[in-house]
Amino acid sequence: MASQAQNIYDDSAFFSAYGTLPRSQYGLSAAPEWPELRHIILNKKFPLTNPVQNNLEGNRILDLGCGYGWFARWARDNGAAYVKAVDISHNMISRAKQFETDMQNNCSNPDSTFVGEISFETGDIESITFGDKPERGSYSLVYSSLTFHYVEDLARLYREIHTSLKKDGKLVFSVEHPICSAPIHPGPKWKVFEECGQERKVWPLNCYSVEGWRVTSWLGVDGVRKYHRTVETYVKLLLDSGFTLTGFKDWAPSIEDVAEHPEWTDERHRPYFLLISAERK
Repeated sequence: MASQAQNIYDDSAFFSAYGTLPRSQYGLSAAPEWPELRHIILNKKFPLTNPVQNNLEGNRILDLGCGYGWFARWARDNGAAYVKAVDISHNMISRAKQFETDMQNNCSNPDSTFVGEISFETGDIESITFGDKPERGSYSLVYSSLTFHYVEDLARLYREIHTSLKKDGKLVFSVEHPICSAPIHPGPKWKVFEECGQERKVWPLNCYSVEGWRVTSWLGVDGVRKYHRTVETYVKLLLDSGFTLTGFKDWAPSIEDVAEHPEWTDERHRPYFLLISAERK
């Protein structure tokens, strides 16, 4: 099947708007789901070179849909020997490389170098292959943040990721939760009605079992395509590809999160992200 990947991030208006998001400006610290993902990566069973230190020391990592490179740099800072960071968007890769240049220029010691290496590469992850490459079976961790919901042939991608991993290597990823991606005609974000004199908000869920493309508007740009699939499909395709499921989280903000960020109150009505981890046995 030919890839139908959409490169919306190379649309100048969209990319400019994306740059205003907190997670674009402040990185992982502004991604509310990141603490859970970090916990999965560092504190669960993981084929670490040096598990006593509870970091990524000496490991090779693949970052799919790397964006500005926030995770890749975090992994390097936590001891990864090598990170291959791939994104379909030339704009994203250019911005990630610019961050590297800026960090070197702003370093107090101009002769200092990073211990680990990051290779930022432009590429379509729907066409990625490892079957006949030296990278086959070379990675300890494959990570992806909010990218797989843009992928149509997820089964193929899972198989290639499985091929790229070492024995006991881990896949950790996040996607927009299928409850959020399901509506074919999203309309208003919430339906509001009055019941017993109180305002109620309801998420307009429909067509959950109807998998396929959803076309929506985001960040002021029409025609943004995402591929909706059920939670069952995300998990079943993993198992069919030879993975063992090791972690699963319907992420929604906690009471403590809402106390710190009152603007997240509505997000407690339904999960916003789906976080999954799996291992190659």
